[in-house]
Amino acid sequence: MVSVVEGSSVDIFDDEPRRQKLRSQVNALKIAVTRPLEFVFEDICCQPHQTAAVKIALEGKWLEALSDEKPKTAHEIAAATGAEPELVATGVIKEHGLQTYCATAISQMLLDPGYADGLRHFFDHCGPSMINLPSYLERNSYKVPQDVKTGPFADAWGGKNTWELYKAEPWRGDIFNSFMTRWRENTRMWTDIYPATSLCEQVDQTQNAVLLVDIGGNRGHVLKDFAQKRAGKGRLILQDQPAALGDIESLKDQGIEAMPYDLFTTQPVQGAKWYYLRAVLHDWPDRACREILRNTISAMRKDYSKLLVHEAVLPDVNVPAYGAFLDISMMALETGAERTSKQWHDLLGSVGLRIEKIWSADGGIESVIEAVIDG
Repeated sequence: MVSVVEGSSVDIFDDEPRRQKLRSQVNALKIAVTRPLEFVFEDICCQPHQTAAVKIALEGKWLEALSDEKPKTAHEIAAATGAEPELVATGVIKEHGLQTYCATAISQMLLDPGYADGLRHFFDHCGPSMINLPSYLERNSYKVPQDVKTGPFADAWGGKNTWELYKAEPWRGDIFNSFMTRWRENTRMWTDIYPATSLCEQVDQTQNAVLLVDIGGNRGHVLKDFAQKRAGKGRLILQDQPAALGDIESLKDQGIEAMPYDLFTTQPVQGAKWYYLRAVLHDWPDRACREILRNTISAMRKDYSKLLVHEAVLPDVNVPAYGAFLDISMMALETGAERTSKQWHDLLGSVGLRIEKIWSADGGIESVIEAVIDG
């Protein structure tokens, strides 16, 4: 398979359907040639060990010591960092010879502050909740958690949910916002999936008309990108908690209005063309999602406004590993969930919305759900 990829005239990363198919085949091949005992210990039991080793290498600045891409011995890395000359980071750095190592694309990526904060977020913030999950479910008769105040995360963190922990320890929120900003900068934009630019001409062109409200949009990366692509007029409004909005003056310079907003209050912006939620609803169980959606619906203009939900849409069968991992992670962290197409139809339909179309790209799970007020 390596020779097939390396011998191809087309960069495998430019052909997403083919890349995903090859990944599936590689995973199937690995399972086929791995003994059950090997799989249990190497891929299940020892997975936390690798994550811990990479975290140690990051915080110990061992990855930074290799950033010039020149091979270095363990003793040279130790001399540069003050650490003992033992180094474990399976699959992240490359063994160049006896106790000699060099950087890889993965280790270099982890030196990016946003991605480094992603590792910190998942290890330090999410880890305790995930470790607690089996015990939590056993103690609660294996019922799906429905209340963020009593869910597995709060159970692991002394009664605090994620948002309360961020308030008590703001540095955790800073790490999360750093990661989310970087992640959003390097993932597919909604306009790569949904034909927004071609639909701008359908927008109300009267003075002060609102084109797009990005609800829970963090520091505005989505709106910054859209501001450069759109055709026509219309206000762009970014909504999030005050701590997440970042530099409001910089946003103004790019034609974006920043507005502090709580998802669980009535939507103050009336009659916008699009209300956009990216990776918001998967944070919450259905009951909370209905409250968020009803708050948004109260501001939508019938036969004009649309709700765009940019989320994963899982297939009913053969869910990819990434989708399954996301699903269990959201349950452990926020009592949330990733959802199938049927579950999205049921959820949105329960509050009076009708899905007009689910837009997907390259056969993957990332999608934009286009919904309107039903009836």
